[in-house]
Amino acid sequence: MPPLICAWSRFVDNREDIRTALKSADEELRRAVIDSLRGRNLEDVGEFVFTAMGDGSWRVRKEAVNVFVAAEPSGHFIAELLELLRDEGNAGLRNSAAEAIVLLGARAALQLKTLAADPDAGVRKFVVDVMGGIGDVEFIPVLLAALYDSDVNVSAAAAEHLGTIGDAGVVPELLAAIAANENAFFRFSVLSALGKLGTPGPVPEEIKKLVGQDIFSKVLYDCLGSIGDHTAAPILLEGFLSSQKSARCAAVKAFNRILLRSGAMERQRLQGAVRRLSGGEVVPAFMELLEVEGHDTALAEAVTNLLGVIGDPRAAVPLLAAYLTERLSSLALNALSALGPAGMDTLREIYPNADEKVCGAICTLFGELGYPGGDDLIRSALRSPSPLVRRSAVQAAGRRGLSDCIPEIIGLLEEADDGFCGAIISCLQLLAQKDSNPVRAVARQLADSEQPQRRRDAASLFAALRDGDYLSRLVKDEDPSVRQTSAAAIGKLHIPSLQGVLQIALVDETPEVRMVAAEALGESGNAAALEPLRLALRDDDSRVQCAALKSMTRLEPAAILDVIEPLLPAAGGLLMITCLEVLESLGDAAALDLVETVLDNRDEELVILAFNILARHDKDRILRNAERLFAHHHAGIRYDTAVTLAGLAGQRPRAVLKNALRNEGNNLVRDLMKRLLKGGA
Repeated sequence: MPPLICAWSRFVDNREDIRTALKSADEELRRAVIDSLRGRNLEDVGEFVFTAMGDGSWRVRKEAVNVFVAAEPSGHFIAELLELLRDEGNAGLRNSAAEAIVLLGARAALQLKTLAADPDAGVRKFVVDVMGGIGDVEFIPVLLAALYDSDVNVSAAAAEHLGTIGDAGVVPELLAAIAANENAFFRFSVLSALGKLGTPGPVPEEIKKLVGQDIFSKVLYDCLGSIGDHTAAPILLEGFLSSQKSARCAAVKAFNRILLRSGAMERQRLQGAVRRLSGGEVVPAFMELLEVEGHDTALAEAVTNLLGVIGDPRAAVPLLAAYLTERLSSLALNALSALGPAGMDTLREIYPNADEKVCGAICTLFGELGYPGGDDLIRSALRSPSPLVRRSAVQAAGRRGLSDCIPEIIGLLEEADDGFCGAIISCLQLLAQKDSNPVRAVARQLADSEQPQRRRDAASLFAALRDGDYLSRLVKDEDPSVRQTSAAAIGKLHIPSLQGVLQIALVDETPEVRMVAAEALGESGNAAALEPLRLALRDDDSRVQCAALKSMTRLEPAAILDVIEPLLPAAGGLLMITCLEVLESLGDAAALDLVETVLDNRDEELVILAFNILARHDKDRILRNAERLFAHHHAGIRYDTAVTLAGLAGQRPRAVLKNALRNEGNNLVRDLMKRLLKGGA
């Protein structure tokens, strides 16, 4: 910092030096001069602060505003500040004055109200803008009066700020004003404000009179999207064919908003009105509005939804483009489904000349939507040169249950990469329900493969075939990943005769296999698995222990407390977390008693978890344990305990909090306790 600025404090009492410094070409010096006046009486330094508010540098002006507001000015200084709004030759000064008044907020209310009737329209406009910037409901009567100001800039600003303040009680006044004042600029502002304030209901008569005036179309439709109910439908339907694209877009979005928030009966009527547009000229106009990569997400969603409601098959192609766009995909799928077979017929016609991405999407849609007219196309697509199309066709064939395609699908396994193989196996799992023999044949072939991945695929297929014999063989495979997949598959079959196979897997050399076996025994529903699972609680891998505990909870929840209680003293990490999760799922008094014992744990993370469980289920237990919680070394636990106690009724929590304050050494926690005690006084 330059020496002149550092030495400035020696001259702060010399008013002439201050004036000279404020004329300096050095911006930083001027700013430092004003900063040095912070905390001084405005009676002494107000002149300089007001001068600096008109400085050519925004940094100096900002400093002056902050110094003025921090001085908590009295009424006459606020009045002087407001007089600066009259300075038409210095925009920076007027803006600084307005900023300062906004920061003062309601403290400037009296002076602002007085100035609201000033003869100068420019001053009245500034006053209205400042009132809107403050946003206090105290200004609503003044702003309502300003709706009838002779200067349209003032009246329009008043309408705008009434919308911003957000009191719906002003809606009748806004409607009366829009009827009385025919100025277009004013009506724009009122419509915008109504859109922010109005609650859905019948279209007001004052708004109906503006229908058909092109200049208001867009803002009118935007407004109706907020305040209109089903009675707005005829107006918005006309807007669908507006010559202005912006108005058409607004009408579409507004109609969709009303449709989505309407009750069942009204929604049915609105949908019926839109369906009558099918086959007409509106549909191509709608299709033109669907920009799937555009920035107006609300418009894209509205068009997608309404095209589905209309149900015109011509919309299938643009809806397909929406389906290929991630953010619209789910909505477009519903819309395409609503088009029915006629829409799918349209897509089938464009398939021969489409690129591979579109062809793949069409196959997927035919499978997703269960379109029988596309089965031959799916069969043909299995022979496509494009891997993407073949993969989509495989998935579609599975969903459609095209069992005659099984040999061809099996043939694709030889050339498929791992990702494609996964799709083929998933498809064959579905088709196994239709024709098990060819699927069983390929499963046996895969089971003899030298590649573990293929043997894992075999396990998945044998699970679909419910072939326990082959799964029993694969659960003894040399590769642990195959054993793991097979054990998981057995667990889903619920075949009692395979219980022993899972118990053997429970002592597998690989922990991942043991973990899956423990999970599978829980899924079996067989109480005979309890004893092997009890032994698995001693496993040296915590993941196996946790899986065993969860399975025991599933099989015999009434006895699980007796299992958990002896585990708690020595449990740690993942096992302790699982114990606490199980206890919380039970949620009864006996379970919460065990949760309380964890509050003495040395691991602060486990104490926090136990604390949160108790706070969710029984906050009085926090009070019961407050003494030891306030003695915990972790400040965060003491902080949370204080907050919880402050939320409890009665004098005892307050007394405990007071006592804890005497011994609290952490400043953050002490400050919190003081605030909580003061707030409850």
